[in-house]
Amino acid sequence: MNPIRVALAGAGNCAWSFTQFVALAQADPDTRLPGLMCHTVGGYRLADVRVVAAFDVDATKVGRPLAEAFTAPAISATAFIELGDDRNAPVLAAPVLDGLAGPLGSVVEPAGAARDATQEDVAKALVEHDVEVLVIALPTGASQAIRMFADAALAAGVAVVNCTPEELARDEDVRRRFADAGVVLLGDDLRSHLGATCLHTALIELLLSRGLELASTYQLNVGGNTDFLNLADAGRAASKFTSKANALRAAGMTDVDGVAGPTGFIGHLGDKKVCFANVRATSVLGSEVQIDIKLTVEDSPNAAGVIANAVRAAKTATDRGLSGKVDAPSPLLFKSPPRGLPESEARTAFLDFAS
Repeated sequence: MNPIRVALAGAGNCAWSFTQFVALAQADPDTRLPGLMCHTVGGYRLADVRVVAAFDVDATKVGRPLAEAFTAPAISATAFIELGDDRNAPVLAAPVLDGLAGPLGSVVEPAGAARDATQEDVAKALVEHDVEVLVIALPTGASQAIRMFADAALAAGVAVVNCTPEELARDEDVRRRFADAGVVLLGDDLRSHLGATCLHTALIELLLSRGLELASTYQLNVGGNTDFLNLADAGRAASKFTSKANALRAAGMTDVDGVAGPTGFIGHLGDKKVCFANVRATSVLGSEVQIDIKLTVEDSPNAAGVIANAVRAAKTATDRGLSGKVDAPSPLLFKSPPRGLPESEARTAFLDFAS
């Protein structure tokens, strides 16, 4: 099949892990890779993906080829392999807008070209590089920058995968504009391959399937990468708490005392994320069941497997003439899609779509 031409809005840790995952698949296209749930989606292998461009504002990344940009100081995700076919994709300047508001502004210096870049420049670059899918992986809370990329993609006729919790697919006006333009929009807020939300919602579904009544729950997450540094600002983290709450409600947690979200930045953890989750429920004769879980993962590779599915789902939806929000694959890929589903139903819906 023809390659899927992808651009990355944000050349950070998740983009680095995803691009390595693509390179691993390109090196041996028929190998079954751990963490890749579907070898093909709509007939596309991961090896069919080509990262042709990226956008960023960081002075240590802009103007450099992708492989060099991923050696920037802000990158903490592990370098597992060298990049292959996509190593020389250019990192282009994007408008700064609110991308560096909050704590990120203390560790990232914007490139001069980023101060002058415009939405029109982004749309033009998407067309010039024949981009088919734009993956938005910007910092949580950068609502102006995220909307700018969505508008640029819409102008260029490029499908969007919104990895952030800022509302695009859940925004009725935005998804209507994408539908009217015949452009696919997938989102919102990437759901890690085996992360805190995946585990938490699966546990809730299990308890409910056994007839227990949920009493309370919490999910606390800490990490040491730039994502957690950004989320240390309560204002920037607000949409993340909303997104996680949406995921728990979709799993069946209604009218239950609960909270879920990022609760701390611990620099020495680097790209490692640690989740502490607790669920209390009432069982037979009013007896109490309480479950405590600690999950430790490397954050960015955990996102890469889902981006690998989302990019191929966006291209498949485009091939099938769909536009605007696409419900079938979204509940498995995102925490806060327009229509959420319990974990098991989401998996079935995605596999049906992918076949």
